[in-house]
Amino acid sequence: MKGKKRDLEFYYLFFLSITAIAAIIYSVFWTGQAVDYKALIQQNIPSVTSVEKIIGTKPAYMVEASGGRYYAVCDSAVGYQSRIEMMSIIDEKGLVEKVLVTKQGETPIFFERLYKQKYFDSFNGLSLKEPIYLGGASGYTGYLADSKTANYVDRISGSTVSSHAVAEAVNSGNLYLSRQIFNTSWANPYDLFQVTWKDLAMIVMYLIALAGVYIKKLVRIRTWILLVSIGVLGFMINQFVTANLLFSLIQLQIPGITNLKWYVLMAGSLGFIVFLGKNLYCAWICPFGAVQESLNKIAGFKPLGISQTVIKKLKLVPPTILWVAFILGTCLGNYGTLDYQPFGALFLLKATWVIWLMLPVFLFMSLFFNRFYCQFFCPVGFIYNLINRWRNKGVRTWKQIWNRWKNKKEEG
Repeated sequence: MKGKKRDLEFYYLFFLSITAIAAIIYSVFWTGQAVDYKALIQQNIPSVTSVEKIIGTKPAYMVEASGGRYYAVCDSAVGYQSRIEMMSIIDEKGLVEKVLVTKQGETPIFFERLYKQKYFDSFNGLSLKEPIYLGGASGYTGYLADSKTANYVDRISGSTVSSHAVAEAVNSGNLYLSRQIFNTSWANPYDLFQVTWKDLAMIVMYLIALAGVYIKKLVRIRTWILLVSIGVLGFMINQFVTANLLFSLIQLQIPGITNLKWYVLMAGSLGFIVFLGKNLYCAWICPFGAVQESLNKIAGFKPLGISQTVIKKLKLVPPTILWVAFILGTCLGNYGTLDYQPFGALFLLKATWVIWLMLPVFLFMSLFFNRFYCQFFCPVGFIYNLINRWRNKGVRTWKQIWNRWKNKKEEG
């Protein structure tokens, strides 16, 4: 009977995996956001008489209208969880007439802030003959800093990553038109590689987790390391692996190397699994896991008497919720449904009302059950642990095959 139950759970997870993969493939290859650039230009420039494509590597157009000649160009940059494509409409003097979002798949609650605070309007009137810098974004490429120029926009607080991606995409398109049409060129500050204290802090946290594998004494101060993770990664840097980021990685929505924090976060957490066969991110680094574990230790309550049978069933909750999010995202054409994790609510104080209702439940339950959310709801923990098991099983199988081949060779 026990074996039969295991088989049923296996087939259940297999069904979820196959249908979710099918939904992702369908979304990527058959339901992509197709944009009619010429129609978009005609909608946003009055009295258009002709739209001609400019020969080159990017979608760029020369537009004749009753009000004069305009140019339009599209380029993109990776934001928080998706690639954001922007169209810049430029007048014949080289000034930005308007910028438009053509494609994006960001978390709605964060991206809507750009519309509400009229971020896109702040580009109007700026010149493409020099970079458009980003004010208030210390530590990000393209930061205004002490540059003496009026050619800048201010980032939107709470949506800095999306603000930065929009500015980066607009600059890339503007630089292309600047070279092609206006015979001017400038060094794009969004392409400059830099290492900030936030990057260094993340690297140090990952190195400490790595050292914990080899230096057993570090386990004694693991609680203090978790507290540092809460403060540094959670509240100061606001960087955590989410289902959205993992999905963007599947879609190959990979930012440039200038976004060093992304590479430390993703390559580091996955690297632990691939090279060490250990999910160190969840155990040593994740700030929300650290919050739950700290609360559990501070409370000191006895764990709830939940039977192993019930626990085993509860372990099916994370893949089930993740599957529902994927299916809904495919049906709606927007994978903002993957944003059901409580990180934004706790560390950024921004979330949907459902997450605000669930956050206190997760924190309360963690008083009685260590890492309650991690064990029974977290999609990242489920995916990472699953990959880790596959990796270790594959290594064991390969070693067995190698040893058999080696023994046969020695015998023969």
